[in-house]
Amino acid sequence: MSKSFDDLRQLHKEFIYKGYLISRIPDPKSEGTGEVYHVCFDMEITGLSEFKAVWDFPVSAVKGATTPVKDIDLSDDPIFKELIFALGLTECISYYKIACPKEFRIDCANLSNEEILWWRKLIYNGLGEFMYRNGMYVTEEELVNITCVGSSVSTRRSLHDSRSYSGYLVPVGGGKDSVVSLEILKNEDIVTYTVNGNDTTRAVIDVCEYKSGDYVARRVLDKRMLDLNSEGYLNGHTPFSAIVAFSSVITAYILGKKYITLSNENSANESTVRGSFVNHQYSKSYEFEKDFMTLLRSITDSDIHYFSMLRPLTELQIAALFSDAIPYHKVFRSCNVGSKKGIWCGDCPKCLFVYIILSPFISEDKLTEIFGSKLLDKESLDKDFRELIGIEENKPFECVGTRAEVSACMKHYRLRGGISLLTDRYADYIDAMPYDGTSPIISMLSDWNNEHNVPDRISDMVRKAIEEYAISYKG
Repeated sequence: MSKSFDDLRQLHKEFIYKGYLISRIPDPKSEGTGEVYHVCFDMEITGLSEFKAVWDFPVSAVKGATTPVKDIDLSDDPIFKELIFALGLTECISYYKIACPKEFRIDCANLSNEEILWWRKLIYNGLGEFMYRNGMYVTEEELVNITCVGSSVSTRRSLHDSRSYSGYLVPVGGGKDSVVSLEILKNEDIVTYTVNGNDTTRAVIDVCEYKSGDYVARRVLDKRMLDLNSEGYLNGHTPFSAIVAFSSVITAYILGKKYITLSNENSANESTVRGSFVNHQYSKSYEFEKDFMTLLRSITDSDIHYFSMLRPLTELQIAALFSDAIPYHKVFRSCNVGSKKGIWCGDCPKCLFVYIILSPFISEDKLTEIFGSKLLDKESLDKDFRELIGIEENKPFECVGTRAEVSACMKHYRLRGGISLLTDRYADYIDAMPYDGTSPIISMLSDWNNEHNVPDRISDMVRKAIEEYAISYKG
């Protein structure tokens, strides 16, 4: 039986981030002499339960690391500890949401006033979809009040990092976006990064033969949280990409990697619920990216840079570049339902979106081979189609592109003579879209978003890739 937000807040008035413990121990997953930084985060919802979240960060250097990291013990390193603390605070959001207490107390550190506002914003915006879908209509101030065990400080001095960094850490999710990043950086020193990983990410990383190494951090959720979810406590979407952000910086710090190159595009900035702040992809947005770097610089002046190298591009442009990455076509998976099993479920909005966004660049026969069926002919995807194309007010709660991109793809599909159940059903809507006699796809391939944090040299590499594709594309 589900429990109400108001009732839970009355019963459980406080969430406590109690502390964290870092231990350097033998790696239980290693057959050799490997070690990990074993991190245990301790938290509690008063009157309900304590929780322990666990992370393991391998110590041994991968090929391409710029420092002999296995000979450096970071357990008591001040910067490392600050980064671990911040990861734990991000991890707390997954447990806080179980009952959403008004008070959020931090027992293991003091934050500045600006930092408290930063974390409150992440909790509120990161839980935007969760609140919307659970019918929770509160302001940021009403949702949570963050306090520290000691008095908050007005400012904190950034910790100096004298280490040098080089090379790239590329988070890989198993979809088309990270593949495009890997391909653009194929002549650079790159190490791939995943949290836990699955069959899909493993398959994608295995195709990438030019990487200098791969790194897998391991995250274990407290089973008690999962049990409470099944008992009807509050559950829903949390800002997982913020978890990736902090854990990838920790990994870059361990390995000596300078650039953390995310693969988030500018489409991630569009709200999921039209006209609201609710965005399924908030922690993939440019707003979060800027906020994250501001916080990171308040922690340390380290020469580690976190940015999305695909931010100047749209989903449509990324799909275009991915269409040339043929060795990955059989192994990539973007479907949240099926990716853990290495399949496309073929019956969700994410499957339909990826099918649509690739349709101007990959033949229908090939798409049908990849996805297992012609998705535009599936009656079960009617509602998803209407949401993706903009007939419905809101987009699906998935990482999908803009309504304009989907509409352009379907306009292009019909102009090429494409026939399907869904495009025929909504032909009037699609045909009414403006058309000046030129391909809507060709014009969109020349788009470039200047709101990004991509260093100039890397930005030039991205621009060159899309410009070369646009010149060769025949429509």
